[in-house]
Amino acid sequence: METFPMRRLPLVKLDFASFIMEEILAIQPSTFPLRKLPFVALKHVIHVMEIDEILKTAVTSKYMECVVKSSCIRVEKAVLHFDDMRAAIFLKNPNLTVLCSAFISESYKGATVAKQDLKPWLSETSTVLETTLQLFLRIRNLFQFGSFDLYISLTKKDSKMQEIMEIPEFRNYERLSLVGRKFEKDELDYVMEFGREDQKLRIMKGQIPEDYYHPNLFKYTDVHYCDSRWIRLEHLLSIKDNDIIRLENSKLTQLEINTFLRHWVNSEHDMFRQMEIVIEKGDRIHFSVMFRGLVALLGQRFESDYVLIAVNSPETRKQPILSMNFEDNSIFMFTWAINERVVEVIGNDDEPYAPEFEILRMLERKKGLKMELKKDPKKLEIRKEIDEIEKELCRRGMTFLNGWPTFFKADIE
Repeated sequence: METFPMRRLPLVKLDFASFIMEEILAIQPSTFPLRKLPFVALKHVIHVMEIDEILKTAVTSKYMECVVKSSCIRVEKAVLHFDDMRAAIFLKNPNLTVLCSAFISESYKGATVAKQDLKPWLSETSTVLETTLQLFLRIRNLFQFGSFDLYISLTKKDSKMQEIMEIPEFRNYERLSLVGRKFEKDELDYVMEFGREDQKLRIMKGQIPEDYYHPNLFKYTDVHYCDSRWIRLEHLLSIKDNDIIRLENSKLTQLEINTFLRHWVNSEHDMFRQMEIVIEKGDRIHFSVMFRGLVALLGQRFESDYVLIAVNSPETRKQPILSMNFEDNSIFMFTWAINERVVEVIGNDDEPYAPEFEILRMLERKKGLKMELKKDPKKLEIRKEIDEIEKELCRRGMTFLNGWPTFFKADIE
């Protein structure tokens, strides 16, 4: 008979559920057979239990498992964590660690359920990998969550990464995170050729051979390489329709990044939504190198300085504006639609970059006219148009700071 330790739980606001809970709490001794409750009342009880208690209740019988499933308990995300021969399933919001082996070095905030607490669902002869699969299938059937991540630590050379990833039920992960030592070429090739374009890859720790290359290095929609010394300029030029790219420990020079920015300006397709490049420490950012040959506009949003550039063919691009800001040796790049509200990382938003985009277009036009004027200095209509553009830029509030076009939206508000 299923029972659970009685303790004072927060009462739900529904009158009927409150009455049931009060009756339960009044019963002696200190345990109560849950199956004696009406089905609806039992679901209310499930909803006021902690997530670890819910899981332990579900394992007591098929009936209680069915009740928990019908209670539609929502979980934000699950993470399948493999660390050599140890494994766990982490649930997020509400937080819970489900141990699939005797011990694991990491845990999330929240309660923990040990493997022995879930014995009715397991086979005594199962391996750690088989146990993780069995518990994952039960938990996925029990709770409502839309996505899960795979986290694999590769500290030993005999890692079971491929064996883990080949399990059909694990293949539909949202994000694959790898933490390792020095990666072998065949391991990297397997990862590059494995996932779908709508999945995410994060190599969070470890070394990648500097002579490594694979044409799928930017296939994933979201990529993070903690060691990107191997990524060269020609690789960046292949980027197309990515969402987020983070390149740490990069050996790219500022002149190469300038070439990349010029390619972004002239490309006929969108390349990325967000990108971060962490260059070598001590390499000071030089605007005269980074933005050589580009029309750039300095400004400020959210009390932070930024630099804006725009594409040459906005009719072929969904995000024709690129904003850049710098922190230590990190270069942050974000692309925007013309009328898209600008959102800060922490969630604050501001007006679109539409006024700045118009200024950039005028500056680009002025640059082209000056090139024409060099060929034919006597063309008065060119000089006249340049003068008109300069007057309009002044009227809109654009100024120059150390020779750089600058526009602070607050100056004209």
